[in-house]
Amino acid sequence: MAMLHADDLAFAQRDDILSNEAIATVFDSHLGLSPTSIIASANQGQFHKVYFVKLSQADGHRWSGRDVVLRVARKTIVKTKTENEISLLNFLRDVVPVPEVVFFSADPTNALGYEYNCLERIPYPSLAETWKTLSTGQLDHVLDQFVDIFVKLFKSNAPPNHGSLALDGGSGPVIEETMWQLPDIDRYFHAAPYNLTSETFGTLNPTESYSSWPAYICAFLKTYHHIISIHPNVDFLRDILDPLQHVITALDVGTAPWVCRLRDESALRARLHHRDFHFGNILADEEGTIKAVIDWEFAGMGPSFPARSSLIGNCVDYLAYKGEHALDSWEDEFLARLRVRAPEIAETWVHERDRSAVLGIKGQALSNLREYLRGCLEVGVRRVGRVEMAQGAWKKVVVDSLLVLEE
Repeated sequence: MAMLHADDLAFAQRDDILSNEAIATVFDSHLGLSPTSIIASANQGQFHKVYFVKLSQADGHRWSGRDVVLRVARKTIVKTKTENEISLLNFLRDVVPVPEVVFFSADPTNALGYEYNCLERIPYPSLAETWKTLSTGQLDHVLDQFVDIFVKLFKSNAPPNHGSLALDGGSGPVIEETMWQLPDIDRYFHAAPYNLTSETFGTLNPTESYSSWPAYICAFLKTYHHIISIHPNVDFLRDILDPLQHVITALDVGTAPWVCRLRDESALRARLHHRDFHFGNILADEEGTIKAVIDWEFAGMGPSFPARSSLIGNCVDYLAYKGEHALDSWEDEFLARLRVRAPEIAETWVHERDRSAVLGIKGQALSNLREYLRGCLEVGVRRVGRVEMAQGAWKKVVVDSLLVLEE
C-alpha cells in the first residue's frame, strides 16, 4: 500500500475541489446533457473525489436521465493510472461485471484541471456493507462467483508484458501504488532542504512495460540505486550501491544461469490481477449476486506469487484486517471449488503461487531485495514510520539478499 501524506488523504474530503458549475460544464461538453443533481459521495477513497450525478432528460439520448459516477483524480501518476483503468474496464466489459465507461480525460491540463472518469452508477451496495446479512447459501453463491471471476481473469488474453493496459489494448507502463507519486516528489525531492528539482516521475520510477519478471525487477532496482545516490535521507544505504549495481548489471546482461532461469520460468508469466479485490470493491444485490467489480486503477499484469495477486487472499485478508474471521476457511474452499471447476487452471495457479518453488533461492533473494529496499526508501526518504527498522532489520535483509545474489 502507498504511504500517503495527510494532505493527500484530505483531498477527497475537501468541499472546494470543484464547483457544481465546473462539473456541469464537463457533462455538457462530453454528453450535451446537464446534471439535475450533483452529490459528493459520503464514502470517499484515497485517490479520487467521487460525485453521484443525475443527468437531465433528452429524447433519444443514451444517457438521458441516467445516474452516473464522476471520479475526479488527485494528482498522483499522470495519465497511466486513468488510462489503465479505462482500458481494463473496456477490455473486461464482456468478461466480468464492471461499470460501463461514459467518458474520461487522462489529461491533467484539461479545463477541469484534473484527470477524471465518468462511469455508469451501479445501484447496489458493496459486499462490505451487506455480507453479514447474507445467508449461508447466499455466501456460498458469492464464493462460486469468485471462482467464476477468477477463471475468466486467468484465461483472459491480456498482453503478456509486466505492466498496465494501454488505451490501444497493448502493454502500458508498469503501475503500482508504492511508486513515487507527484505530491511526494514535490515534498521529498523538489522542496528544501533537498532541492532535487531535476527529478521527475520518470527518473524516480519505471516508465515502461517489461517482457519478463527479472526485467521488471531490474527497472525498479535502477530507480532505487538512483535515489540512494542522490537523496541525503538514505545515506545509510550508500554502502550497498556497488553490490546493487552488480545485480543490476547481471540482470541487464542476462547470461547468468539464475537470471536465464527466472527469465524463462513459465510460472512467472504475467497474468491480469485486480490487486485490490475485496468486499469493499464488489457491488452485489440482496441475494449476493455480483453486479460489478470496481476500482481497477492499480490492476495490471504481473506474476501470481505476490500476496496481492491472490483474488481470494485479498478478500480474506480484508476481513481479517477489520477483525472479521468468519470466512477464514474461504481460501481452502475456493481452491477446492476451483479444482472441481477448472482442474488444470487450479494446478497451474497452485504452482505459480508457490514462491519458493517458482523463484528458487536466487529468485527469492531478488524478490526480497526489491521489497525490503523499497521499504527502506519509502520510510527513509520520508523520515516517517519505521525508520529504525529500515536502518536495521530491513537493511540486513537487503544486505543478505545481495550476498546470496553475488554467490
